[in-house]
Amino acid sequence: MPGWAGFLGVLRKIRELPGRTIGRIPWLRRRYARFLLRSIKKQRAKGRALPEGLTRVERQVRGLPPHKQAELLEKLLETGATWQPEAAGRAMRRASTKQERRSGRGPGTRPGLLPGQRRRA
Repeated sequence: MPGWAGFLGVLRKIRELPGRTIGRIPWLRRRYARFLLRSIKKQRAKGRALPEGLTRVERQVRGLPPHKQAELLEKLLETGATWQPEAAGRAMRRASTKQERRSGRGPGTRPGLLPGQRRRA
């Protein structure tokens, strides 16, 4: 039915409206970024599983200091879903991977090591 496509498009626009509004208003964007970070921390402290969208966000901001997490999340909200981690600054990416290696969460290998080869302590 040709009518359903138009109806579904309208529903999608209505569903995306709050996100676009939050992304356009700076003080609302900052407040929402802080809210998201607090809710991620609370859910992790309680041992609850995060929804898939929040898991992806948490993975992107995990290795950064708290004030940088809020800045990055605000930038994500501003640019929308088009942002890719590869577009982030080189220093931010390097700091994140370095912290993952130190914390023991990451694979513990450096780029350039042979498969199965571990770094020396």
